[in-house]
Amino acid sequence: MRSPISGPIDLSGRVAIVTGGARGIGRATCVSLSREGAEIVVCDVLPLGETLADIQKQNRKAVGLKCDVSSLKEVLKVVEQTLQKFGKIDILINNAGVMGKTGLAIEEITLQDWDFHLNINLKGTFLFCQAVWPIMIKQGFGKIVCIGSIAGKIGGVLAGPDYCASKGGIHAMVKCLAKKGVTHGIYVNGIAPGPIRTPMTKDEPYKDEMVPLGRLGEPEDIAEAVLFLASPASNFITGTILDVNGGILMD
Repeated sequence: MRSPISGPIDLSGRVAIVTGGARGIGRATCVSLSREGAEIVVCDVLPLGETLADIQKQNRKAVGLKCDVSSLKEVLKVVEQTLQKFGKIDILINNAGVMGKTGLAIEEITLQDWDFHLNINLKGTFLFCQAVWPIMIKQGFGKIVCIGSIAGKIGGVLAGPDYCASKGGIHAMVKCLAKKGVTHGIYVNGIAPGPIRTPMTKDEPYKDEMVPLGRLGEPEDIAEAVLFLASPASNFITGTILDVNGGILMD
């Protein structure tokens, strides 16, 4: 399949599912995508009222659906409801994720800790990719963006092996799916954020001085990168893990 030439960022008429959209990176991503014309299905286990209000201020259609991304039943229900409402799924943003207590030695990590990270971060990403895949094949188009982490590349800034493994798994899956998607018009890319100032990290000891550019990242720093990868501006990019980390990793 011959890919279209890259063009301006324009998501008019596109339908996007964003997981973990209640706050932080997910909420900022919903705002960025809707600003450029996309209709949004927002998923989270947390209340979605604030995100939906942000989207509606931009006069875009939005649906909020409660979803535990580690549950196949709930993931399939979101996909079914999206098709019922909009008739298609053009964009999937796998953002839902968790980060447990940092700084634990490997011998302190329990199987519960391990399953907590792998079930939500990695399994949840897989389940949503799997659920939208046949739909995007039928459409002959799709853009999938998965939020990984610098932890999956360098072994963590503060995170433990359970979190690092879940994010490294996302990076590997992105590359595998990108290879399988090229003949179907499906683009699969990832983003590896550095330390970002979000509700998930507010109690962690991340400091501005850890980052060469002099500050922690903000959700908007990641959201605008997501927008780029979800848009026509990136039509010659697939299988890439984009580093957005303020210069911590210069790869």
